[in-house]
Amino acid sequence: MPRIKIDPLALQTFQRLFGLTSLLELVDKAIPETEWHEREDLRQLAESEDWEFGDYDVETQVLDEKFRHWLPRFAAYSVVILLDSIVETQLLSFAERVGRNKNSKFQVKDIKGSGLERAALYLKRIAPELDVDRDSAWEDVQNLRELRNVIVHRGGMRGHSPEHQKQVDRLLRAYPGGVSLPWSPDSVYGEIWISVAQCREFATKIAEFFKRVFKAAGLPEKGIQIER
Repeated sequence: MPRIKIDPLALQTFQRLFGLTSLLELVDKAIPETEWHEREDLRQLAESEDWEFGDYDVETQVLDEKFRHWLPRFAAYSVVILLDSIVETQLLSFAERVGRNKNSKFQVKDIKGSGLERAALYLKRIAPELDVDRDSAWEDVQNLRELRNVIVHRGGMRGHSPEHQKQVDRLLRAYPGGVSLPWSPDSVYGEIWISVAQCREFATKIAEFFKRVFKAAGLPEKGIQIER
């Protein structure tokens, strides 16, 4: 009789990534649908109350700001922050588990730096075969972290220091069409824009990254394995 082998860490990782992609699908559908309903409601209200064109135009501009600027940006920002959190949390848990399996007295917490850096360096030291920074998706993992920092620490703005501007310019080059800034430096709204498609690409690459890392460690794919 076949036996089902479940690895809680791997299963949790892919469940969380599934939840995030489900959120992306919801956002992708909900924003355009909600916008259509609100614009239709506004049109009907304006017609029923015989508004002046100027009054109607002002209200449509409010909807433009809501649906063409803030909602898409904040939805993408939320996904980027959440995805980065999943990567760090799961990679740290994985590194700690590898350390326990190897009975290592040297622990992840003994390394300085961010959680992501500590996990990667720890794995390189105690399990060279699991050197995650050699993975093809590691650059995307780091870029995701940089985008998260731009959002969290600078509100999505380019920044004034040469270092911050260089960082943003590199991200724009890395993801043309997926990450952009307002064309005018004098724009009132200077927040970075990240497309839903780009968020989805990040999620896909992160999922493939964990598949490869877990496979190298002998964990079942997606946390479940059927043994016959």
